[in-house]
Amino acid sequence: MKPYNSRDQAVSYWLMPCPQGQQRFEDLTRRALSSLHGCTLDTHITLYSDHLDDEESSKDRLGQVAESRKPILLYPSAIEAGPLFTTSLIVRFEASGELNSLFKQLYELSPQQLGYRLNPHLSLLYSTEAAHSRQNMAEMLTLPAPALFNRVRAVVHPLTVRTAEDIAAFTTLGEFTLA
Repeated sequence: MKPYNSRDQAVSYWLMPCPQGQQRFEDLTRRALSSLHGCTLDTHITLYSDHLDDEESSKDRLGQVAESRKPILLYPSAIEAGPLFTTSLIVRFEASGELNSLFKQLYELSPQQLGYRLNPHLSLLYSTEAAHSRQNMAEMLTLPAPALFNRVRAVVHPLTVRTAEDIAAFTTLGEFTLA
């Protein structure tokens, strides 16, 4: 068990699409990267984020949440260019009862709440390009079909994410399949 300084590190819990859905989102990312400069992470929706207490506890929380859960079908509602680095170019999703349930369970299992609020979106890329360039791309991309999400993953990362170097520092702790 490796302890971290909670002021520097966070753990995030991701919901990840099945391979077919992942391919559709990666196709959108490739199209966006043909005109924009940016970096990427594995395709995901952040369910919850908190200070990292230790790796084993974080993996245990993830396992508890994954236990007896089924895959979730989510419906994209918009493609947007947000004001933050972490929302540079996103696919927004409708909130669902299943998403809210996962969020609530992670919140209740976590020892230190950062005030994270569920904001269901999937980042296609992280970029410092001008807002109008990202907005133009958002308007050019076609909203994808509903996607099935069948995995959850825990990742460690810097507490604040503002640069490509921060993105490169993400490390996977563990992953479970929802069956």
